[in-house]
Amino acid sequence: MSGLFSKTAKTAKSVNAVGRHGLSYRLLSYILICSTVLAMIITGLQLAWDYNKDVTAIEDSIGQIEASFLQPIAASLWNLDEEQIKVQLEGIMNLPSMQFVRLKEMMGNSEVPLLTQGTQQDSYDISREFDLTYQGEVVGKLFVAASLDQVYQRLIEKSVLIMVTQTIKTLVVSLCILIIIYYLVVRHINRIANYAQMFNLDRLEVTLELEGRTLPRTKPDELDTLVATLNQMRNRLHDELIARHQAAEQLQQERDFSATLINSANMIICCMAPDLTIASINPAAVLQTGYRQQVLLQKNWLEIFVSEPQRTELRSILSAEGSLSDQEVVMHDYKGEELILQWTFVPFYDGHQLKYQIGFGYDITQLKKVEREIIQLNEQLEGKVVERTSSLSETNAQLGKAYDDLKQAQQTLVESEKMASLGSLVAGVAHEINTPIGISVTASSYLQEQVADFKTHIDSKQLSRSYLNEFTVNLDESVLLLQGNLRRAAELIASFKQVAVDQSSEARYNFNLADNLHQVVVSLGHKLKKARCEVDIQCNPQLTMNSFPGSFTQIYSNLILNSIHHGFDGWDKPKKIVIKVEQQGEEVVIDYRDNGRGIPPEILPRIYDPFVTSKRGHGGSGLGTHIIYNLVVQLLRGRINCISEPGLGAQFHIRLPLHHN
Repeated sequence: MSGLFSKTAKTAKSVNAVGRHGLSYRLLSYILICSTVLAMIITGLQLAWDYNKDVTAIEDSIGQIEASFLQPIAASLWNLDEEQIKVQLEGIMNLPSMQFVRLKEMMGNSEVPLLTQGTQQDSYDISREFDLTYQGEVVGKLFVAASLDQVYQRLIEKSVLIMVTQTIKTLVVSLCILIIIYYLVVRHINRIANYAQMFNLDRLEVTLELEGRTLPRTKPDELDTLVATLNQMRNRLHDELIARHQAAEQLQQERDFSATLINSANMIICCMAPDLTIASINPAAVLQTGYRQQVLLQKNWLEIFVSEPQRTELRSILSAEGSLSDQEVVMHDYKGEELILQWTFVPFYDGHQLKYQIGFGYDITQLKKVEREIIQLNEQLEGKVVERTSSLSETNAQLGKAYDDLKQAQQTLVESEKMASLGSLVAGVAHEINTPIGISVTASSYLQEQVADFKTHIDSKQLSRSYLNEFTVNLDESVLLLQGNLRRAAELIASFKQVAVDQSSEARYNFNLADNLHQVVVSLGHKLKKARCEVDIQCNPQLTMNSFPGSFTQIYSNLILNSIHHGFDGWDKPKKIVIKVEQQGEEVVIDYRDNGRGIPPEILPRIYDPFVTSKRGHGGSGLGTHIIYNLVVQLLRGRINCISEPGLGAQFHIRLPLHHN
């Protein structure tokens, strides 16, 4: 009860302190100060504006004197009409704030005062003297002066009125604002402060709620957010407190479990100081060594668990490495019998300083005994193994020779396939060359006949203009026909020469990929025409690389021949081959596809194996795709992938590095 009373007293004291220096009083003070300063500034600005306005009005009235009174007064003074002058001076004095008027008459070079009205003083707030001119001659001077006393009086009265009204308005507005702030903010802040002062970990289930506010609100403000945050914090504290209680219970359970596990373990577990003095040890040490637990405690681990010859070695290991890992240690129990234990030390540090070591010792005496027996059995088996090894060596030698013979036969078949591909190119190029060469021979024979006929006309002196024109036309057509076909034959021969040289060599140099592909297609033009197959080449004409052009030639040739012999054989639909070559980053990508019959599903998984073909017994060797795979993967260090479905053609996707090391 005394604690509760003191707590309540402290809370009341805190509330009173807040009341004397509360937010409401400070807000009211700040509002009054700001409003007063603002009212004074506005009043000063308004009075300054009124003052300037009144002074300007007086100066304007003096300006009206110059425009309205000078000429009539000058005329009256010239005519010596004193009554009229008095009337005119009274009219000037009737102007606002006019204080004094004096009229002087010019007598030669001297000024003689004539009439005055108003109060004369030593100095005036606003004054001005005008020359009175009549018919171009100065007849007198008019002095006028105005006083600002009325202006100052009006300003004082107006300032008092403004200050009184502003003060009343400021007090009323401040009180209204204070009441609004109190009901909207201050009372809720007091509620939050009281809740925070009464906050207790034993009362975390009490929710903070503001008076007149029910959560959740459709349009929450900052106070709602603050209340929600405090409630969330309360919930988190509640959950964390429960979690800590649970963690403490779980930790205690784990400690009990660890103690039970250590005490019931069949291996030795001991805790040692950095100098290897045993601080605690489990009952397994008593069972295995025979020493009582009181004897083991405060003893050095080396003295109890290490035999004399091995202690120096272990001291060196511990000083160098700081711990042991699966170290076999020989010891003797209290009866003197030899035991072999496998020890592992786990160090624990307090910062950078070693606090203690946990040692785990497992008795492997029986295991070492079994190991010795196994070694003896192994020694007995070595003789038998040597005999069988010699027999196996002879068998392996025979298998190796058979494998070498098989590799040599396979290499021979691959070379034969390459030469067969080259022979096919020779036959195709020969067929292609036959046509332009035959046309060239016919054109040359025709030219010979035309020349002989021309000589006959010369000998008979029967040349005419029409004959010469016809002869010239025939000569031009024959020469053009001869040049075109010879050029065609030269291109075929050059393409064949380049392809043949590339296929028969492994030379590496810079070459144009588009030209290389075009040469292969030209060389296989005869077979493509015979198969009625269209080839679409998509390659950047500027794409070059440093590699083995002969390998690219063999890859293109085998792909095209495979499409002709396997994909388009007996295929009555339109035949088309699309070869797309492009650079993607640091790789050259070759996308080859045809629209033929495709690859049978049973062959597709083994498409790159040697001697796999769908034309077994019909001239197919089964080495085409095997050659392609070896060139792409082994020589060019690339990757190849084949996709095909029956009736939808075949596609080979080849990716090669742009730069070969």
